[in-house]
Amino acid sequence: MNKVLIDTCCWIDFFRSKNGELGDLVSMLIESNRAVITGVIITELLQGCKTDKEQKQLDQLFSTIDSLSVIDEDWKSTGVALQNLRTQGKTVPVTDGLIATVAQRNKVSVLTIDNHFKYLQIVQYPIKNA
Repeated sequence: MNKVLIDTCCWIDFFRSKNGELGDLVSMLIESNRAVITGVIITELLQGCKTDKEQKQLDQLFSTIDSLSVIDEDWKSTGVALQNLRTQGKTVPVTDGLIATVAQRNKVSVLTIDNHFKYLQIVQYPIKNA
C-alpha cells in the first residue's frame, strides 16, 4: 500500500469540483490512508483560502493526513535539479521542484496534472483520462 503525495491542483479539484476524476482519486487515497502531503502544498492551499471556514476545513483535513517533512538537503537537491533543467531551457517553479524532491526522497508517487512535473524525476500516480 504505497503512499501518494497529492499535489495542490488535485486538492483544488477535490474541494471544488462536484464530479472530477482527480477529486475521486483524492477521496480514494484519503479513505485508504495512502494520501500524504508536504508543507509547501499546505502553504499553497492556505494561500488560496477565501474564508475562515475554508481554512478550518483545511486544518481539520490535514490534521488527519501524514505530512512529509522537508529536510535541509532537500533544498540543495531541489536547487541543483532546477539549475540543471534551466541549462536545458526549462524553468520549473521552486515549489514544484521541492515537491518532487520530497517525493523522491520518500519514495512516493505524486498525483498531479501539473505539466512541470514531466521534467522532474518522479513516479506519477496514474490518472486514467489525463
